[in-house]
Amino acid sequence: MCKFICDATSPDEGYVHPETLLEKVKIKGRGGTILQPGIDMIESAKVFPKNGPILIITDGYCDRLSIKREHAFVMPQGARLPFIPRGEIFRMK
Repeated sequence: MCKFICDATSPDEGYVHPETLLEKVKIKGRGGTILQPGIDMIESAKVFPKNGPILIITDGYCDRLSIKREHAFVMPQGARLPFIPRGEIFRMK
């Protein structure tokens, strides 16, 4: 089972194999999440592919984001972001 932590900040859970996102996920915490530090870390990390896209999983209760590389969001149906997104949004039930 893949684990995601949702809280005031987003801790580094390390590399997540994309295939694990097809399994059930365990979500811990809730509330407004500050995602920008995590986005900045990924964009500057030497171990992350320079042109690798970023997938952001959020309920929409997050800070305004500045994302320089290709990205997309996964969000619950009906949720909204506090800004106009440039990346594609995928909705889930």
